[in-house]
Amino acid sequence: MPSLETMPEAVNQSNEDRTNILGVRVRRTTLAQTLDDAEACIQRGEQRYAVFINVYNVIESRGDARYRQTLNEADFPMPDGVPLVWASKVLGRPVGSRVCGPDFLVEMNKRAAEKGYTVFIMCGGDKKAERTAAAFQAMHPNLRIVGAWTPPMGPIEGELNEYILGEIARTKPDILWVGLGAPLQERWVWTNRRRIAARFTGAVGGAFDYHIGMRKRAPRWMQRIGLEFWYRVSQDPSLIWKKRHYADFHKFVLPVLRQAAKERFESKRSAPALEK
Repeated sequence: MPSLETMPEAVNQSNEDRTNILGVRVRRTTLAQTLDDAEACIQRGEQRYAVFINVYNVIESRGDARYRQTLNEADFPMPDGVPLVWASKVLGRPVGSRVCGPDFLVEMNKRAAEKGYTVFIMCGGDKKAERTAAAFQAMHPNLRIVGAWTPPMGPIEGELNEYILGEIARTKPDILWVGLGAPLQERWVWTNRRRIAARFTGAVGGAFDYHIGMRKRAPRWMQRIGLEFWYRVSQDPSLIWKKRHYADFHKFVLPVLRQAAKERFESKRSAPALEK
């Protein structure tokens, strides 16, 4: 693994391969392309991290510049929700497709099992990491899980932080899965990005819940048209309060429409100057 001093720059943070949605720049690649790119980073021994961005993340970042930075500096800032796919089309720079954390997790684990990549699991809540590790192992007997840790509730700081960074450094996983919930997980990964001794880190939120029976995925037709969150609400009504931004029309839809109108106006205004 390369030293931190020689760690190359992010995979590609240029504006050319990202779409700016209300200040958050999401990558414009499909699930298959993202899997290939992430695997290439593992094979090259780089240290990269991915975040899976939905409406909640975008709205949280609008009022928190530091959080927005954690998303924008990710090597793989992926559009997790259908609303972001819609927004990218409205803004005239459509993303390749939705790339959600649960789908990415499943497909990356398949590759890890086939090719021998090692995995470390870190997620919060009642030994969830250990339970997830058992579920992954049952699904992929050849998967090499080198560690599983469930931290106590709240921020991971001080001695607790040193402990987990030490465990990751000791096991040196190819893949580190982090599920602490947003925005805690993205903040933790960004803060420790130069100390996490894993080649690829994925902040996949509640993706583990589907593997240990805490949640069921929405039917595919609901996923395709952007109703997956409301299917989750049918299983856990408290989400409507925890993730209230999903129902906040004026905090996402209207700002996206305003951004699109502004960009089109500025484009038309600059067109005559370019023609001269």
